[in-house]
Amino acid sequence: MSGRPPADAAAGAQGRSKKQSQGDAKAGRRRHGLGRTIAQAEEVEIKSDKINLVRLRYEGAVKDGHDDPHRVLVSKVHKAAQLQLSDDRLSVTGYKGFRSARGSHGAHEGALYCEVRVSRMGKTGHCRLGWCTRKAELQAPVGYDTFGFSFRDVDGSKVSNGLREPYGQPFGEGDVVGMYIHLPKGGRSLEPQQNEYTKYKGKWMRIEDPEPSPETLPGSVIAFSVNGVPQGVAFRDFHEGTYYPAVSLYTLPEQTDGATVTLNFGPAFQYPPPLPEGCAPAVALCELGIPLPGSAASVPPPDMMDVQEAAAGACAGGAALVGAGGGDGPSAAGV
Repeated sequence: MSGRPPADAAAGAQGRSKKQSQGDAKAGRRRHGLGRTIAQAEEVEIKSDKINLVRLRYEGAVKDGHDDPHRVLVSKVHKAAQLQLSDDRLSVTGYKGFRSARGSHGAHEGALYCEVRVSRMGKTGHCRLGWCTRKAELQAPVGYDTFGFSFRDVDGSKVSNGLREPYGQPFGEGDVVGMYIHLPKGGRSLEPQQNEYTKYKGKWMRIEDPEPSPETLPGSVIAFSVNGVPQGVAFRDFHEGTYYPAVSLYTLPEQTDGATVTLNFGPAFQYPPPLPEGCAPAVALCELGIPLPGSAASVPPPDMMDVQEAAAGACAGGAALVGAGGGDGPSAAGV
């Protein structure tokens, strides 16, 4: 008896093989974004003693686009692709519609400060400056959703979840905006944790745990200043999470030179950070950088809150940071 399968069985096998090949080809298509390449082969839900209703995803390696952990800069990963960074990654230039970029480092507790100089706006340029988590939409201005909080140049209003409210004074080209955030102890970072993998159907799959829901962080505060003049508290008691400095830029299509802002993460600032009542003096955002191994600064730093408590006793209004260490969518509507 021949081992050759019947014609209909062979045809069926050929059909299945063709469909499987098409499926494999489709699954293998790469999705490019934010400096990484992900091959998404399949998603399933399983239940076992160790893994309870978690999604598993096959993930290709991140080949490039990592931020330098030793320096606090504007992230080349977490920014809209349409925005351009200067060589030193401290200036951001945008064209045609609102787009956003975040800093490379953030924190979920402590008090932090940085400055943003409005370098150039041109005839049609605008900006919004503030803080956001990684979930904030980058193809929109900061404050477009619930994950960001911003200070608007046009009328000095504050914006979050797409809602504009009166807040401070307008600002524009040449002005320096100070950005302060206070995150009391007790909040969770809610950042993606180190990946865990398991084998499923012969493939290594990344385990995705159910995402925790953020809770309100009592005592949290965001405040701004314009050329050293405090504008008061803009937002308070918002959700916990890891917050990053963020900037958004806008121009009309006919403006060819773009709008530019320049960030200063410290330690030398042009103006003293604001100090809202009941909040800790700020630490310069540059302190979040990881010291290079073997450097004098490679000794683990003390707890950030301890640093701020010590600073509170050494100076008033957080002024010790000054000079320390030397030297509602992407469209035209709703600017």
